[in-house]
Amino acid sequence: MPLLVASADHSPITHVLPHRLHENPIVHVPVGDGDIPALHVFDGRYEFFITNHLMMSLVGAVTVLLVFAHVASRVRAKGQGLEAFKTRGRVAQLFETMCSFIRDEVARPNLGHLTDKYIYYIWTIFFFVLFCNVIGLVPIGYILYSFTGSQSLSHWGGTATGNLSLNAVLALGSFFAILFIGIRETGVKAFFLHFNPIGWNDPKMLLIGIPLYALEWLGLIIKCVVLAMRLFGTMMAGHLVIAAFVGLVFTAAEFSHALGYGVGLSVIGGGIVLTLLELFICFLQAFIFTFLTVLFIAMTAVHHDEHHEEDHLLNDENQMDMDKLIDPKRLGPLVHE
Repeated sequence: MPLLVASADHSPITHVLPHRLHENPIVHVPVGDGDIPALHVFDGRYEFFITNHLMMSLVGAVTVLLVFAHVASRVRAKGQGLEAFKTRGRVAQLFETMCSFIRDEVARPNLGHLTDKYIYYIWTIFFFVLFCNVIGLVPIGYILYSFTGSQSLSHWGGTATGNLSLNAVLALGSFFAILFIGIRETGVKAFFLHFNPIGWNDPKMLLIGIPLYALEWLGLIIKCVVLAMRLFGTMMAGHLVIAAFVGLVFTAAEFSHALGYGVGLSVIGGGIVLTLLELFICFLQAFIFTFLTVLFIAMTAVHHDEHHEEDHLLNDENQMDMDKLIDPKRLGPLVHE
């Protein structure tokens, strides 16, 4: 039913655009003359409003904090013996498994010995994007509209990661993480010099090396821009497809009510399939954003030789960690004393 309400305005575009949640701006600052709608500048004034996407970003962040506060309480060792280190509750076990997967299958093969040092940032990025994606599937505004009949509440909710501004901030965070971790692990001089793949020792090669140096920096910036664009495009396109699909019901109903009901039944079945597909895409896009961020960090912070040195530590034989048999604390990946 909420999805049908979603297409009440017959325009799938309004379903994905940010909407103001109040009439008057919270802050307005004079910036000159003219209008720049993309930057919320009207009549020479910058106006700040809380939008549904901004609200959902806060909801996603608070949800991450609440969920992992619960998980931490269930993972924390309690009692005595081996049972003390057992994670309690299915929800906590599910998130512990997801944390282990991101650490062992995404971060460790790329970051090696740096994994445990920076895994908290990687977990934060993954779960924040995932929660924003998944919560965006819940038609909060249309449920409120169904119960209250207030059109102004129909725009509450939405997918925060379907907004390019939030994705740009996330990508900017990844860019700064690449710089910070790269400089911290390799040193300032080595970090900035390594962008020239042919080295600086031969003066004759500088004619090639200097343009390559600039291209490497440009490539790093483009990679981060693509991070934001990929997440934005995928999440927005998914909602557009579902909204346009549901809109077929109202288009058919304009010709006849019988045709509208017939198309409606087909759309409900198709909508369920598309929503399940979009749920899968929510997880996939969170994984891709996190994986690429880890990969870009590894390119600047981890030497290739370190990968080869640690390859043998990741084979099946060595992953049978016998220490777990004598050190119960290693049974739970999130357990800390």
